[in-house]
Amino acid sequence: MIGKYHTSITNKALGDKLNGYATNYVDKGNTDSDKLRDKIAGISDGYDLSAQHFNKTSLENCEKFLKDAQEVVVDDFIQAANSNGDDEYYEQAFYDLGRLVHNIQDFYSHTNWINYNNEELWNEDVKKPNLEKNQELKTGNYTAFSQYIDKINPFYIYDLSSNYDFYYESDVDMSHYGLNKDEPNTIADRLYEDKYGVSGFTKAADLARSHTLKKWDDIDAILQEELDKDVYEDMVDEISSFDSTQENFDENIDKYRENFNSDMKELK
Repeated sequence: MIGKYHTSITNKALGDKLNGYATNYVDKGNTDSDKLRDKIAGISDGYDLSAQHFNKTSLENCEKFLKDAQEVVVDDFIQAANSNGDDEYYEQAFYDLGRLVHNIQDFYSHTNWINYNNEELWNEDVKKPNLEKNQELKTGNYTAFSQYIDKINPFYIYDLSSNYDFYYESDVDMSHYGLNKDEPNTIADRLYEDKYGVSGFTKAADLARSHTLKKWDDIDAILQEELDKDVYEDMVDEISSFDSTQENFDENIDKYRENFNSDMKELK
């Protein structure tokens, strides 16, 4: 997703669960993922950069990023819950949650999941996704050169349209350009609407929003299991009163990045 759409999805998904300050931290962590496209020692060498976005890498790498990032986020909130209300722990937890949900949201816009007109949320398993047996889950894994060729090929859109099932509902390789539903009016958005009568971008965004909310609920359920009741209830109170500002985020962004990277590196 483009940054403004990540922001919209995140705010709509979590706006009733977290206050505005917390949601802002999640959003900033989310959109920060798109700023870290070049490997930087201590900042982005602890994980596969492309795996953040379900793009230009294996599905297995993307799934590992998802699972590792969730483990980091759960540990973050456990540390925060035991920190006696230290804002720094909650700041890190919300930033890292943003990095996690970015991955989930990009799943729907960068894979062929919705191209099956699927109403279900992904089960977060790439080897056994909850699809029918004759359907294949994939993401764009072409070279940059192949993607460039797709962009300048005047017959590419016609070919995709005429052979929709072959390209979108089989294991044939496709470039990110052909799969991308990051924003309205992409090729994949238009072709999906031609076939199913609704925008592919809208469908991807709706599922991304639902999955973002589900991910927070899943993490919350884990925390209720892991923490003593009193500690959990104190954490809920701290989350509801979280009030770190944008200025504080901007001042500490490098630290958030470094800590996330370090925690992900431990799980390599």
